[in-house]
Amino acid sequence: MRAIQLLRSVTAVLLALTMATALPGESAKPCASAESRRARREAGHLQDWQSVYRSFKRFESCDRGSVAEEYSYAISRLLAHHWEQVDVLLALAAEDLEFKQFVLRHIDENIPEEEAQLIVNNSRRRCPAEGVWLCRAIVDY
Repeated sequence: MRAIQLLRSVTAVLLALTMATALPGESAKPCASAESRRARREAGHLQDWQSVYRSFKRFESCDRGSVAEEYSYAISRLLAHHWEQVDVLLALAAEDLEFKQFVLRHIDENIPEEEAQLIVNNSRRRCPAEGVWLCRAIVDY
């Protein structure tokens, strides 16, 4: 339960930071119904950080509701079960601040408890030097 509380705190802080950095008057591109269905289907099958990044770029405007939940599940699976790929996430996030915020935003209450525990353990025990921002976001809040 503590891991979920930590992840909820992280989500609240990140949401506040995201809202604070949004440009005034900036509006999101609308997401058509068919596009939303494609995004949800794709998000449910993401297997690596490159595919998450491509999907984020393709369907950024659809990142809400059930699509957002699928992204959260995909991100949690990668952080929990494929930590050896975290260097790819870190490289992509270093190049694209919006992608970094996207990933952090999806470390949320939709993450199953078992995966949340694995993610916290990975962050504490296997954090690469260039990933301190990610591990702190996961563990410190």
